[in-house]
Amino acid sequence: MQYDIPMLVNIIKKQLTPNSFEHCKYVQELVELCKTNSVSHSSFPELQKKFVNSTYKTYLIVDWEKYHGKEMYKFNNRKEYEKLKEAEIRNSFIFKNRDEIINFYKTFVYLKNNTEKNWYYNRSIDFIIDENYTRSFQVGCELLQIIIKNDNEVEYIPEVFFSNQLKKRKNADIIWNIIEENDFFRKPLWELSFYVFLDNSLLNIVDIKSLINTIRCMNNIEIIRFYNLKKFLVFKPDLFQIILKIIVDKYEKEGIKIRICEDTFSEYFDLLGTDILLIKKAYIQQVKIYNYFDYEGKGMLNILKKNSNFLIEYTKSLYDVKQFSVFDKSKRLEYIWQVEEIEKTLITVFDFMSEKEPYLGLGEHSGNAFFQNLQGEQKEKASKFLLNYVKTNFKNPKKMSIVINIATKSMVELLDEIILLFLSLTQDKNIFAKIIWSGGPSVYVGDVNIWDIRAANWRNILSIVEKSRMGISLIPIKQFINNEIEYSLELADKERKRKFLEGD
Repeated sequence: MQYDIPMLVNIIKKQLTPNSFEHCKYVQELVELCKTNSVSHSSFPELQKKFVNSTYKTYLIVDWEKYHGKEMYKFNNRKEYEKLKEAEIRNSFIFKNRDEIINFYKTFVYLKNNTEKNWYYNRSIDFIIDENYTRSFQVGCELLQIIIKNDNEVEYIPEVFFSNQLKKRKNADIIWNIIEENDFFRKPLWELSFYVFLDNSLLNIVDIKSLINTIRCMNNIEIIRFYNLKKFLVFKPDLFQIILKIIVDKYEKEGIKIRICEDTFSEYFDLLGTDILLIKKAYIQQVKIYNYFDYEGKGMLNILKKNSNFLIEYTKSLYDVKQFSVFDKSKRLEYIWQVEEIEKTLITVFDFMSEKEPYLGLGEHSGNAFFQNLQGEQKEKASKFLLNYVKTNFKNPKKMSIVINIATKSMVELLDEIILLFLSLTQDKNIFAKIIWSGGPSVYVGDVNIWDIRAANWRNILSIVEKSRMGISLIPIKQFINNEIEYSLELADKERKRKFLEGD
């Protein structure tokens, strides 16, 4: 950097102009980067003073991550920083007439479209609108109308402004009329935000009917947070069930995907009504919309306690979307063991999975999702389930391969018992040979000879088999394992020779 800077300074002086916001931003950030890395140049003070224009000054204030040119991360107290930044924004943009509003708006749109980290810009304009509305009712309304008439190109959703200004019926009615005068981008979200922040003292049955109509008109992937709408339950106790029905119908009939908050099926499950079919359908839809929905499974657990067979419906629905690995490591399903008599349901799930997703010998089968991080009583239940599943399905290589994979990846301490149980039930070498006993990872890292690993895995299987008391009846199986070990070692030697000859 020290070597390059003289050349860069020369280019800046000849080619760049302070009339350009992009040039100002580049020069200022370059100088700051150099200072951070202890790189200096005699022209830096001159450049920092020169490359500043009105748009760049607006940028420094509107950008939430900077305060007086200092980056947010350099402040030790985050809350104190936010107070300072909010005050700076509120006091810097006080408009007296329409021309000032329009000039600011054009600059704001330009900055939002030409800066990368612009996710806080709507927070900034929220403070600006709120401050101007507080000082001048007319100016505040003018700002709202300009945004609306430009089709809300800045994708602004009022929050702070609504929170502070929807406390009197007269003001609320005026703001609502401004919203309803035109169609514009994300209008339903403005309406929804209006109801969320409408003061409790102003609520009435008319607002509830209007809220329901708003949700019927939504057509984007947006999030409805039920906790924001709890205040309406006083007037309409079945409101959440009505909203849920609208969301489900829009997905089914129109393909419109409306997300609901993570805690809907956990914190507000009892407020969703008694239509369990609707609840189940809504849950499956949300998982399809957002794969990480209900990550901890609290909502799913509530449904299973009402209807344990939902686990079957849920699993089948996921296979409609993709055929393999429907339960990856992002899915936490170990909570199912908290449900009474879940074993009967899980048998059906496992039988279905063995047909739809047989284990092919690589990585982890989706069935592992039910057996991760288990402790205490839940682990005991899971262990009994696997052992009983072996007793019922020991003649089925596809099902046994899944069980062995789970025992290898998630229930390691159970592997010996499962293998010995299997051998006590059958000593048929043909069945044994069709089971995948030694699945490896999907990807190997580093200089690894996979055949050495395979041989080691087979040796481990053999050591377990030799613990069995089945005697001479296991000779064919032991011979099969020894053949696999020899075959793996032979290929391991060939691989080493190949790497030596090719210089790998």
